[in-house]
Amino acid sequence: MTTPPNRSAKNTPRFGRDPGKRLLLLVGALLGAGLLFAAPALAHASVVTSSPVDGSRLQAAPHTVTITFDESVGLGNLGYLHVTDQSGKRVDARNAYHPSGDGTKIADELTSGLGDGTYTASFRIVSADSHPVAGTIRFVVGNGPLVRGSVGSGGTVDHTTSAAFDVARWISYAGLAGAGGAWLILLLWAPGRDDRRARRLAWGGWGALGFGGALELLLQGPYSAGAGLGKLFDWSLLDDTLHTTYGELHSLRLLLLGVLAVIFARSLQADAEPARWEWAAGVVGVGVAWTFSAAGHPATTSPDWVSIPIDMLHVLSMAVWLGGLLMLVFAVLPRREPGELHDVLPRFSTVAFVSVTVLAASGVYAALRGIGTVDAIFTTTYGWLVVAKVSLLAAIVAVAQLSRRLVQRRTVAYAMTAAALEDDVEVADDIATERLRRAVFVEALIALVVLGVASVLVSEPRGKEALTASYRSPVSADAPLTSNSSIKVTVAPGTHGPVTLTAALSDGSSPKAITATATQNHAQIGPLPITLRREGAGVYDGSVTLPVGGRWEFDFVVTRSALDATTTDAVLTLH
Repeated sequence: MTTPPNRSAKNTPRFGRDPGKRLLLLVGALLGAGLLFAAPALAHASVVTSSPVDGSRLQAAPHTVTITFDESVGLGNLGYLHVTDQSGKRVDARNAYHPSGDGTKIADELTSGLGDGTYTASFRIVSADSHPVAGTIRFVVGNGPLVRGSVGSGGTVDHTTSAAFDVARWISYAGLAGAGGAWLILLLWAPGRDDRRARRLAWGGWGALGFGGALELLLQGPYSAGAGLGKLFDWSLLDDTLHTTYGELHSLRLLLLGVLAVIFARSLQADAEPARWEWAAGVVGVGVAWTFSAAGHPATTSPDWVSIPIDMLHVLSMAVWLGGLLMLVFAVLPRREPGELHDVLPRFSTVAFVSVTVLAASGVYAALRGIGTVDAIFTTTYGWLVVAKVSLLAAIVAVAQLSRRLVQRRTVAYAMTAAALEDDVEVADDIATERLRRAVFVEALIALVVLGVASVLVSEPRGKEALTASYRSPVSADAPLTSNSSIKVTVAPGTHGPVTLTAALSDGSSPKAITATATQNHAQIGPLPITLRREGAGVYDGSVTLPVGGRWEFDFVVTRSALDATTTDAVLTLH
């Protein structure tokens, strides 16, 4: 084995002196900028239906209020379903429960003898992927005004807590990559056991993985409760978290890290000899990956017995590939040992190629299942984040191809050096090594940014969920009456089915009568009569069931006197 000639500091490229500090500085700046402009996470579970329906008017008070979601939801100590009358007085007879043990439904029994008036059902639950959902449903018994609610509304978490949660997840992902780099020492690079930088990286990753997991465990309570960071160490919130699947999985992760610490203490020593039981580190790694996958979106993606293993492959391939890159940047390449580089780089290049292939394939599956529909790609935050992640991965693949070519050149240069000890060949070999180090640095940098995108991505509602939530937002249009007045027509929710129509006159007047009908010409439905009630100065409400989505025409007749009647119409598109 040949040894490269000694070099003075002034001949060492400045970039290669300390890539670690620059890497952390750049990633920290990019992550901070992303979190600064990140919006609080929206709900992940969606309301499918409710009984009574939001905005309905009943002849008699119901015995129970039931809300059905599209996935299992949790109540615990933080969740609730409360029903109040128009004065704010509770009118429910017991705590909320899952009727017949059905986790997709929550119900609340009402006291008997309730009279006419407006009632509000307020709920807060935690979805199966650990994200809070809150909203209100309102209905009227008998006569009286109706103020509509907000089914499954967003804004249920504290912004600072949500941002801190994103940071905690990024720390966990980065820690998994750092600890995952130990595979290079255990399987390919035995001299790394005697390298202080390599051991520091592995133990640093282990520590970051544990710190991030513990921080996520503490943050879940305030996050679910919509509280600030002041509740981080609230025992009641932590106790509630520990009794959820999310808490159990994170507790298991911390226990597995204890086992991994024993393995690292045995294996990452200068005088340690390779032993077969060190493969147990791989088994522990699979267990840690499962705690990531089973606590997130894959657990609510049917069938979960397919989604969870595929996501585990995604997580593991990331840890193997990125962990190996970090180990190259921080430990292998700085040693500049030609024999080690000749032995490690080609084999790592093969493993990295397989890992990136698995990463891309599993990522495509997750993206297709997560986005759900083409419309969600460029119209939801989730879709844009997926596009960003795919673009960054494409950039990584391009840089990785450059790295593979440099590895091949480096291998040829080493062979030439071994055959003829010529200074110019050694210099060329050293230049190739430095170029490889630069390429690996860029590859690792982009990958760590991808982890930042992923940490935000898992807190966002998936594409179809986000579209469903946006589709339920009220839709409005203006219908002209006279040269200086109009009707603002609002339909809520903005989907077909039972809806409430509000007609607000811009001049605030109260005509003698106002009638409305709804027509869907394409489906040849209607005109459907809509009975409007006066709710305030110039404001009229009515309920109607619109059986299909599409373009609906709402026709109005505003009668001010026997000789003064004005007709107008507004067109609204419902999903």
